[in-house]
Amino acid sequence: MLYKKLAPTVCRHLGKSTRIWRNVCCSVQKNGLITEKQKEEKPKVFEVSDIPQENIRNFSVIAHVDHGKSTLADRLLEHTGAIAQNSKNKQVLDKLQVERERGITVKAQTASMVHHKNNGKFLLNLIDTPGHVDFNYEVSRSLAACQGVVLVVDAAQGVQAQTVANFFLAMNANLTVIPVLNKVDLKSAAPGRVSKQLENVFGFDKEEILRVSAKTGLGIEALIERICSKIPSPSGKRKDPFKALLFDSWFDQYRGVICLVALIDGSLKKGDRIYSLATKETYDVIDLGVLNPTEHATSNLSAGQVGYVVTGMRRTQEALIGDTFCSPTKAVHPLPGFRRPKPMVFAGIYPTDQASYVALRLAIDKLTLNDSSVTVHPDNSAALGQGWRIGFLGVLHMDVFRQRLEQEYGISVIVTTPNVPYKAITRKKELKEIEILTPSQFPDITIVEQFLEPIVTGTIIFPEEYMGRIITLCQSKRGEQLDMSYLDETRVMLKYSLPLSEVVIDFYDQLKSISSGYASFDYEETGYQETKITKLDILLNGKPVDALSCITHESQTKTVGKALCAKLKELIPRQLYEVVIQGAVRGKIVARESVRPLRKDVTAKCYGGDITRKRKLLDKQKEGKKKLKKIGNVELPHDAFLSLLKR
Repeated sequence: MLYKKLAPTVCRHLGKSTRIWRNVCCSVQKNGLITEKQKEEKPKVFEVSDIPQENIRNFSVIAHVDHGKSTLADRLLEHTGAIAQNSKNKQVLDKLQVERERGITVKAQTASMVHHKNNGKFLLNLIDTPGHVDFNYEVSRSLAACQGVVLVVDAAQGVQAQTVANFFLAMNANLTVIPVLNKVDLKSAAPGRVSKQLENVFGFDKEEILRVSAKTGLGIEALIERICSKIPSPSGKRKDPFKALLFDSWFDQYRGVICLVALIDGSLKKGDRIYSLATKETYDVIDLGVLNPTEHATSNLSAGQVGYVVTGMRRTQEALIGDTFCSPTKAVHPLPGFRRPKPMVFAGIYPTDQASYVALRLAIDKLTLNDSSVTVHPDNSAALGQGWRIGFLGVLHMDVFRQRLEQEYGISVIVTTPNVPYKAITRKKELKEIEILTPSQFPDITIVEQFLEPIVTGTIIFPEEYMGRIITLCQSKRGEQLDMSYLDETRVMLKYSLPLSEVVIDFYDQLKSISSGYASFDYEETGYQETKITKLDILLNGKPVDALSCITHESQTKTVGKALCAKLKELIPRQLYEVVIQGAVRGKIVARESVRPLRKDVTAKCYGGDITRKRKLLDKQKEGKKKLKKIGNVELPHDAFLSLLKR
């Protein structure tokens, strides 16, 4: 039957004769062009249907950055035989180059492992979630697919800000938490001190805190046994109508969108039809299986299991994280917690050379296929040319996007200073609320009743000796202290309410600088609150330059205006006439600098003689400069725009 496989390829040349197809294919095989191994190759099948639901454990590993989460996942995969034991196994679940370089997880990954015990087989579904606050919603949806989490803490660094945030995220989801101290083999490890922190902050008992070393494999067996004994099995029913949670997706150029799902109830097999409660679309199941950690096809998926589903979707915008899939004929209630991704940081992305505009557009299109949370709108700048206004979940999300553009597609880009979405409540009935993303969208102040800005609650953990400097920094960023507590004798945890606009620029860099790198920071959105913002215009010889306008808080207009004017004074080349640089708010000048003119020595040809002759020449030069100033245009060099707009 081999000739049937080659029929579509040779039919155009050999006609429709089955005999000719068979002869050609036999000749090809005889000459060694198709090997026996290729002929007998079949897709691998990783069957998990024989494992009872009570032996399924869905869990996630959560930790602060660089506490060993990915290394621990490698050891779990090796111990259960999912991957071969090899010294080259490093960050197996981190597929992207940016993940390996930064030591962070950007995309959620799953790995199904089989653990053999005396009383049978256990199916362990590890869901590796992003670790940064920017992906907080994605983490919450991934945790919704789990019944427990492994909370990893570095035995040398201790409890960090993200450790606290992850713990409460797991507790809010009513998950079983297994505390683990990692890196206990290090000389700098202090497991006793860190255990006390876990007891004081989270209320764990000393006996339930496991001590492991993900690097050497110490304590991995005990951790797997704890996962099997402590984390409950999924509570869904396989006989109920089909219901599944979509918690991540990625794009394959040949198969379309591949969805990662957790089956809550019922079962699913190839050929079934599924219905999306969020998009109201129906799809056919083309393929399904589990990740082990590579793709392995299965005959079906049932309640409690986690796997991938190929439905023929062509756009990731259809695969909304947190969506509920069900049968088109049997309606179910949507799973709680779903919301559409909402960008919180906006920045302009422009090519450094407009000749690469088309290449950048194609690169952005390909990247957004794997990241449905990014919003893209065409934009045009008088200074930087054509580009895009892109919305991101946070500053790290923006940096990862830029790095992937440069690494994966080799395109150099200019990223402008990020800003946040403000809101204006107007007095007009027909237009009550306006969203402000750029200075050009700033409304007329006379129709605005109040402005709103996004607020976050930040958690900062640091050694006590840096308390004064950190409190001063938070106060300078218009922060409001909410709480302060001690984790132990030397470490302090501060909670501050901060405007998001103050956090996205350089807050984290300043925090690391004043704390010698020992402070950790994490934040979560808490909505909007009333604020006083205004638009700062930059004028050159009385003419506004729209590309340099910005939105600032009223308390900072003079400071920002003086800084911009001083910077422009250094960047603008001297002209034959004076260039006046001004910062203005609603027509009122708040900052001023001037670039002195170039001056020709017109009296050089006068050797002595009457002073009136020199005075006449100087007055003539003065009048000429006044006239030139009226008709002359100040040309800002491209480098000046880059220095001011580039982040």
